[in-house]
Amino acid sequence: MDGETIRLIVVACGAIAAGLCGALIAGAFNSQNTLATIEGARVAAEAQREHEQELEQAQWLRERKVEVYTDHLAKLHELELAIAETKMDYRPSGAPPIATLSRNLSSTLSIRLFAPDQVQVALAELTKVVVSIMNVMQVSDAPERDALYEQATGLFNQKAGELERLIRQDLGVEEFIEETAV
Repeated sequence: MDGETIRLIVVACGAIAAGLCGALIAGAFNSQNTLATIEGARVAAEAQREHEQELEQAQWLRERKVEVYTDHLAKLHELELAIAETKMDYRPSGAPPIATLSRNLSSTLSIRLFAPDQVQVALAELTKVVVSIMNVMQVSDAPERDALYEQATGLFNQKAGELERLIRQDLGVEEFIEETAV
């Protein structure tokens, strides 16, 4: 073998070695990138799953609140009608007494589980107003009873409106109304 052939063989072996080293280095980098991509996809999928669970929990809680608040507002409406019927001496004989309707409104455990403190306070204040209305109904002097009744029912309507506003606020309805009004 002459010197030129040996030089070509050495250069070819060097090129082959360089190619193999390059392929090994590229393979190592690709392997690392693939592992990083897989880990990134796993973390993203886990974060998405956690986010979906949080959304499902929030939706479940909101649905329970809507159910509880709807029940309470229906009881409140029934109580309002009973008070008005009693005032007009139009209350049917078999209808439940106002005191029972008031207890039904204020003694529900579900409102204590789901409602924030300000809703519970507003409900307690409304219950106190109902008690005062029942006391007003016991006043024997008709003009005094009528004046006290008007005052107490005005306060009842104010407290009921405040309770409804707090419920809408808790459910996020007020923000929705404000956003759509703009």
